[in-house]
Amino acid sequence: MIVMPQEKSRELVPAGSHLAICFRVIDLGTQATPFGPKRQIMFGFELPDEHTSDGWQHTISRKFTYSSDKRSALRGEIESWLGRQLTAADFGRLDLGDMLGRSCTLGIRHDVREGRTFANVASIMKPPKGVAERLSPTNPAIAFSLADEPFRIAEFEALPGWLQSMIGRSPEYAAAIRGKAASPMTVGEFASLATTGERLRQHLADHEIPF
Repeated sequence: MIVMPQEKSRELVPAGSHLAICFRVIDLGTQATPFGPKRQIMFGFELPDEHTSDGWQHTISRKFTYSSDKRSALRGEIESWLGRQLTAADFGRLDLGDMLGRSCTLGIRHDVREGRTFANVASIMKPPKGVAERLSPTNPAIAFSLADEPFRIAEFEALPGWLQSMIGRSPEYAAAIRGKAASPMTVGEFASLATTGERLRQHLADHEIPF
């Protein structure tokens, strides 16, 4: 008899406020969203005081639309994290990769979708008083940008497979491995390209690309 295995239980980050350290800042390129294609960025956090039952440190991430609009979630959370409003001197100059190693207070909430419970980052704030603004993360700290020239293959390959696959669906990734700047694309062109991630990765494997 061959039976279905037991479903693996997922240990969620507890809801509430937690000290966290940023260990990933990842340019995801343009991704499909319910509101159409959007350029996105992801921040990954480790929670030094929260561990799974087998001793691993809890980690969690949040994606943002890459925008400095006053109404954008990214701008609001960066301002909350830094404890100040962004000014004209920040736009086009503030390197989000410098958030690596920066501590913060994460607000975590649990949401239920289709009968499953998920832990989500609801807010990012300054760390508690007495906690250093920068701490050394346990996980490898990686800042990855698709705008870097030449393409940072080492940083890309250091990312987990699920992140590589997500980035590989973006037109910016296709442009980066060709060594060109991405040209504007229509929604239809993006949708077509988003289905060819495997062919793009095979192309990279089959051709010697100078980096």
